[in-house]
Amino acid sequence: MRLRAVLSLSVATALAVVVSGCAADEQAQDESKGDIVIGANLELSGPTASIGTTYKKALDLKVKQLNDSDAAGGRKIRLVVRDNRTDNNTSVANVNHFIKNENVTAVISGGCSACIVPAIPTITENKVPTIALASASAITSPVAERRYVFKISPNPAEDAQVIGAELKRKNLGTVGLLYVNNVYGQDGEKAVTQEAAKVGVKVVHEEQFGQADTNMTIQVSKIVAAKPAAVVIWAVMPAAGLIVKALRDAGYPGAVYLDAGAGAELFVKGTGDAAEGTNMVFPKVLAVNEIDASTPQGAAQKQWVTAYQSANGPYSGFASFAADALQTIVDAVQKADSTDREKVRDNIEAAQFDGVSGPLHFTAENHSGLTPEALGILVVRQGDWHLAG
Repeated sequence: MRLRAVLSLSVATALAVVVSGCAADEQAQDESKGDIVIGANLELSGPTASIGTTYKKALDLKVKQLNDSDAAGGRKIRLVVRDNRTDNNTSVANVNHFIKNENVTAVISGGCSACIVPAIPTITENKVPTIALASASAITSPVAERRYVFKISPNPAEDAQVIGAELKRKNLGTVGLLYVNNVYGQDGEKAVTQEAAKVGVKVVHEEQFGQADTNMTIQVSKIVAAKPAAVVIWAVMPAAGLIVKALRDAGYPGAVYLDAGAGAELFVKGTGDAAEGTNMVFPKVLAVNEIDASTPQGAAQKQWVTAYQSANGPYSGFASFAADALQTIVDAVQKADSTDREKVRDNIEAAQFDGVSGPLHFTAENHSGLTPEALGILVVRQGDWHLAG
């Protein structure tokens, strides 16, 4: 009787091992062929909803393109979208939801710098590779504390460098500066003042404003009174458009420069005739009609722009950031041959390719992938963006 019990226990144990082994094999098989689940934490309401909506359109299009072409090698890409309402606390809650309820491989966060920075501790603790579409340098710096966080959009210092070079080239020796009073705007203020000092340009007056402000008349009047040769605006839409309209209404005669957060086609649409002649630093792909399609990168950019226009109407420069973020994650999964977060993170950090925004080059020392050569000064002429001469 005792022997029979021992034999029964042995058989049961062996069966458990076999079942466990089969389960492990099935889990490994599921992991190797399962969906690539990506959380999208976007501003679909609140002050910057127009930007988040553009990102969603671009991500939906890119997901369809990649799935239709089987770019993920048998896996399907599944996008889980949540509205962060341009709110810090909601953004953190969204990231937690993706991690605890959706088992995401990675996260893409929208254009709100102040929304992603507070979520970094959660991202780091849970080791979830995240690509931000916002621009503040605090998103990826210091890199030692941002192991799982990357970004696509330009760095404020690089935007300021391009603007500074243009101011010097045009002998515009004085500037007024308006910037939003959050981490993104403060980053811009620091970058512009440092770059201005380097190139011998004097900042004669500075003003700041709240992200939700709808009237910039007081700030603009003070800037105009200082009589700068140019005005630099560090703002997203709709604030960027409100400031330019106020400058035009005040009869300001000088040059106007926007950083890359201004809103691309959103700025032109929202600002109307007042946009004419306004300059912006941005990836050159935004000058859609001036893309050189004779090169492989130019051809890919042209195809992306055409597809976006066909699906959504006028092209948004922000769309390229979203497309490149998604492509970076999918490529990382392919190279890792796994949806394991740590392996995906490692491959994002090593990614180098020509994106639709321009050349992207991530390293262990630099988690901000867009290279400076992607950027240029664009100007609005006849209601469209063109490369400045």
